[in-house]
Amino acid sequence: MRVDAFDFDLPEERIALRPLTRREEARLLVVKDKTLADQHIGDLPELLQPGDVVVVNNTKVIPAFLPAMRPARDRHQRTGPVPIDITLHKRLDANHWRVFAKPAKRLKEGDLLYVGPNIEAVVEEKGANGEFLLAFMQ
Repeated sequence: MRVDAFDFDLPEERIALRPLTRREEARLLVVKDKTLADQHIGDLPELLQPGDVVVVNNTKVIPAFLPAMRPARDRHQRTGPVPIDITLHKRLDANHWRVFAKPAKRLKEGDLLYVGPNIEAVVEEKGANGEFLLAFMQ
């Protein structure tokens, strides 16, 4: 699976920052006969019919976007430092995370990334479709 197929622009004002106090007021997209309709979760009992399929997304989102910088690999490299966008998605232990990185093609195993003034990470493993294993150091 290519994770970049899920990339799209979403206006900042369309992103929920916290759950609604009244959960039944949460928005619900209803697809029926190839038409789309905006409804609310509270409408769900009236909408469901025998044989309907309900798809529930129970993933948890963590605020885990990290801007990083990969320094030039050597003095002969034509470009300078390369900005890398890191999204943490699975913590393995205190120092190791599975991450997605963009641009993935600019990273290789052994690369050092500067994540903050006192935080560095090393690319320990390059997986498929932009996934990496990073080891964080302080």
